Amino acid sequence: MRITEKRRLESALRERFRSERPSAGANAGHAGAVAALAAAEAARVSGSGFGAGDLARAAVRFSPRAFWAAPAAVAALALALALSGAPAHEAQAALVASGPVLVAACLAGVVRARSCLMQELEASCPSNAAAVACARLAVLGGATLLSLAFACAACAAIIPAGAAAAYALAPYLVSAAGGLMLARRAVSTDAAAAAVIWSAGVCALCLLLRVAVPAAYSAGAVWAWAAVSAAGALWLAREAVGWLRLCAQGGVASESARRARAF
Repeated sequence: MRITEKRRLESALRERFRSERPSAGANAGHAGAVAALAAAEAARVSGSGFGAGDLARAAVRFSPRAFWAAPAAVAALALALALSGAPAHEAQAALVASGPVLVAACLAGVVRARSCLMQELEASCPSNAAAVACARLAVLGGATLLSLAFACAACAAIIPAGAAAAYALAPYLVSAAGGLMLARRAVSTDAAAAAVIWSAGVCALCLLLRVAVPAAYSAGAVWAWAAVSAAGALWLAREAVGWLRLCAQGGVASESARRARAF
């Protein structure tokens, strides 16, 4: 477009805006009404506030309904195994598979704001975006941990309680840490898929290990599962902090983080 045509278009748009503008008195009255409404809403929000309990209730209310099916299914399966007197290898397989399944359901709800490109919008809301993400992690993660603890207690009638906890926690913590890492590093729209795929891979690996190397589930190997659980807990703490930091930045990684990721 030539310069003269561009200037002509700008002039036409300017005249159009001027013709659509209301009168000065009406405009001033409208601006005053908007300012009064904004001040009233700000006073209402600051007066009521959003505490941790409010954020937790909102996280429960707006969590995907499909998420709650996973903890219920894990608890029901463990109870059925305990009541039926299932053999030890079935209880072991159920425990190592339960953790990744719960993590996949949990992270699908935790990282969906990034998958739907909503983190920047959440960062501009009155509640801190990191606080909202922390509430999601606490509610969904707490529900999965309660379900996993119930499964361990139920399977303790079949295998030792310490072994049950080690078999359940190691895949759970590794799935959660790796899923958060991939959700943070992946393209925004692929965050949830990356987390779920990682959890599925951990589940498949644990089940394959149960079939190919039965000695990995012997009493003498429980210490190895405990060591993996400890390392997974440290890794998860690091990734959770990184995820909360990313949420506080509106889902946009800092320049230093980008350089670190590139190398």
